[in-house]
Amino acid sequence: MARMSTWTAGLALVMAFVGSVPSTSAQNFGMVDGEKYFTIDWENGKYKGKSSVRGYVSNRWGRAATDVHVKVEGLDAAGTVTSTTINQVLGDVGPGSRNYFEILVPPAPNYRVSLASYTWLESGGAGGGGGGGGGGGM
Repeated sequence: MARMSTWTAGLALVMAFVGSVPSTSAQNFGMVDGEKYFTIDWENGKYKGKSSVRGYVSNRWGRAATDVHVKVEGLDAAGTVTSTTINQVLGDVGPGSRNYFEILVPPAPNYRVSLASYTWLESGGAGGGGGGGGGGGM
């Protein structure tokens, strides 16, 4: 009985502590809702003779996002992943705006591009605005 009471007291203490911690926007590495908030338009490219993937990350949500990372997977002819490159989109991506990215990647017959992570800004934040910002990996 004393053991159960100690466990209950410990649980209550943990819950009180968790409830008092200020909340912040977490990075979304699982990307469960990434497609709900963002779209990615991309194409294969070349940068100084090297393979690249370039395009725009568009924010369809009402909050600015920061620390936006794009994942590019190189695929062989059978669709098997042969390489993975993750790079940050420079600048914040404001609500209703988009930011440009260009990422150097290993050559592959095809690529799959997705959002790797992002963090919501607490207050509207600075907008990425109309294609501003730059790409990573150069």
